[in-house]
Amino acid sequence: MAFEGVNNYCHSAYDWSMAEDNPSMMSVTMGEETEAEYQVIFRSYTGSFVHFYVDKASGNTRMVEVVPLMSIEEETGTINLFDFLEKGD
Repeated sequence: MAFEGVNNYCHSAYDWSMAEDNPSMMSVTMGEETEAEYQVIFRSYTGSFVHFYVDKASGNTRMVEVVPLMSIEEETGTINLFDFLEKGD
């Protein structure tokens, strides 16, 4: 569910048209898992990453954007994962 919700969010929040000719430019992948949360990582065509930390119990998800080339890492907001899952799941 963590992957599905974050993937749905990323497809609604980010412009994927840049990746039409080269789909590998943008992606959503699972990261590490702890007892309390899942990590899902969005890779942008710009080379930046957004790490989504999904609380397993509540679905509250904090987002941290990482721009490796500029050594930037900052909190960029929160979402509730359940808002981005298909109804009936």
